Amino acid sequence: MSSRRSGAEPRKTAMADERWVAARARAKSGDAPGALAALADAVRREELDSVQLERAGALARKLVDRGGKDVRRVAVLGECTTNWLTNALAAVALGDGQQLVLHEGEYDNVQQELHGPSLAAFAPHVVVLVPWYRPLLQGGSLADRVAQWRGAQELAKSRLSAAIVQVGLDWVDPGPEGYHLGTGPQGVIGEIRRANEALRAGLPEGSYFVDLPAVSGDLGRRAFYDRRRYHWTKQPFSEAGVDWLARHLWAGVRAVSTGAKKVLVLDLDNTLWGGVVGEVGASGIEIAESPTGEAHRELQRHAKALKRQGVLLGVASKNDEAEARAPFVSNPEMLLKLEDIASFEAHWEPKSSSLSRMAERLRLGADSFVFLDDNPTEREEIRQRASAVHVVDAPLDPAEYTRALTRGLWFETATLTREDGERAEQYRAEAVREQLRDNHASLGEYLTSLELRADMRDVDAEDMSRVVQLLGKTNQFNLTTPRYSRAEVEERCARPGAICSSLRLSDRFGDYGLILVLMAVPCGAGTLEVDSFLMSCRAIARTVEEFAWGKLLGRARAAGYERLLASYRKTPKNSLVADLYDRLGLVRVESSASEARYELQLAQAAAPVTYVRDR
Repeated sequence: MSSRRSGAEPRKTAMADERWVAARARAKSGDAPGALAALADAVRREELDSVQLERAGALARKLVDRGGKDVRRVAVLGECTTNWLTNALAAVALGDGQQLVLHEGEYDNVQQELHGPSLAAFAPHVVVLVPWYRPLLQGGSLADRVAQWRGAQELAKSRLSAAIVQVGLDWVDPGPEGYHLGTGPQGVIGEIRRANEALRAGLPEGSYFVDLPAVSGDLGRRAFYDRRRYHWTKQPFSEAGVDWLARHLWAGVRAVSTGAKKVLVLDLDNTLWGGVVGEVGASGIEIAESPTGEAHRELQRHAKALKRQGVLLGVASKNDEAEARAPFVSNPEMLLKLEDIASFEAHWEPKSSSLSRMAERLRLGADSFVFLDDNPTEREEIRQRASAVHVVDAPLDPAEYTRALTRGLWFETATLTREDGERAEQYRAEAVREQLRDNHASLGEYLTSLELRADMRDVDAEDMSRVVQLLGKTNQFNLTTPRYSRAEVEERCARPGAICSSLRLSDRFGDYGLILVLMAVPCGAGTLEVDSFLMSCRAIARTVEEFAWGKLLGRARAAGYERLLASYRKTPKNSLVADLYDRLGLVRVESSASEARYELQLAQAAAPVTYVRDR
């Protein structure tokens, strides 16, 4: 075990000052990408205090390429001043690898902003709504307040087709009624609790609710709010409050857009259990019956709960593999078992190599991984050699491991689908499939042996949450990378003549779940254009895309279409499908460094070869 800081709060360091100076210098020299990279690294390392975080965000907002393909457009509308909060949000997102273009609404001008032309022209992917509790103290009706914010939600959804992050109301003090009467029917605290329940209950599906009393309570209201700031600037949050709330806002924006992190990778010795298994044996590790053991057991309990929510668990340990696996099998105090682990790496190689193999095996990007290790040397090795991985700055006391993990808010999600609960089992089945593959002489023999079956049908209400989830987080097999809200998907599906399909896949080893979305919309007389074509990476190399394409061709012909248009838009992550339309027989009619456009005459099109059959 090594010396570490005992707390989990961001701290200012001399290194942070150096990175800030370097970022400013790069920005002044015109090196915007270099400046943004330096700022992102400082945020990821949690080297910035609250003031520095806000300053970093202000600089980042000036440097971001507003027309960039991978930026997310977010509007922040509030009844209080939101400038510092918006800057901090930009910084936190940058540290997570996401550049934001932000529209900051005028003070207490929410309805006007939502009705106005500037916000419509901005076309936000996400709208963040930030109410303030003062109107309730001035005699405002609770029902009217709730109706006002529900109206704002409806405008954001219907007029802007944006996903919604709704911040709840909170109280700074209990008011003249005090704490006892204040929680009753006529008290400020009681009114706010009822308002929050109503706000949350009325949110459109797929939205995210930031429970402000829970957020401020975690930090402590006296530390979270700043009365003087509010009276001078109408910005009620302290510097620390801005920092903490911005992290929750980003968790919400990420949840309704790109999705939560997908993999938690855990060290073993002195992280998942106490002690070094190679020295004390499987029965000698600390996992219960002691304060230290209980702390490690709490971490295991938390990890197991994350697994039930669809988070994949990985192990990266420098140990003999047999010794590393032994406690999972023979120690009855272990809550986690081998079947809970989607990828197990135990050897003496660098842990960055372990994570690289995990990413390849699980077919996920490194930015989907969160890494927890008690050893600061191992953490720094990951930061240096696998910088996209999110590293938990683990505190000295194991009792604080779970808090350090939850503080990152990496696994916050807007909804849980059936596929989320089944994900770990699906990856276990995939491991069995990969073992089977080695027993076959050809890919065709292997795919035939899987007995792949698909159910491709129109997108319906039952599938909508999963469809929107896939649109938000699928990167590798995604031809155009649209990030649609539920309202936008529903609008496309409702267009006369549109063919919007989802596909569920299974084989003799299990159910993959809903793993493919293919949406095509009318585009002139006799012409259909592919709007979205994406698939979960778990189904790559199964000829599922060929099956889905053949189904689309058949339906398009039956509907009387003569021509099909499609596009491939290049992103940093989707090179896997750069030549998909070429392989499917489409003719390339336009091409540039960032996009290729295709055309297909349906009368001449042949269905591609596939090993998938109808269910």
